[in-house]
Amino acid sequence: MKYAAIAAFTFLFSLAAAGDAQACRFDTDCAVGSKCLKAQFELEGVCAGGNDPGNDSDRNPYRNQMDTSGKVGNTCSFDTDCGVGNRCFKDMGSIKGVCLPR
Repeated sequence: MKYAAIAAFTFLFSLAAAGDAQACRFDTDCAVGSKCLKAQFELEGVCAGGNDPGNDSDRNPYRNQMDTSGKVGNTCSFDTDCGVGNRCFKDMGSIKGVCLPR
């Protein structure tokens, strides 16, 4: 329980601390089939889901200054594509996903 709360806080803080260079504000900022995934009360977030999630297809790639690996928001296939402390979030049955903090 304690670790889940820490992980949730870390994810919310990382999205909030990223500044103006984030990928999306609306689902329409993402590739067709992707949605803009945002932390609660945040205006900007990461494109996730669909056939073309993550920075590979984003008009304005997501960058997070708190991410030491520099991979949050990147398109991925496996957790190992995302660096330490991150995971590859994919829709059920999708080949590609987006790197998000654990």
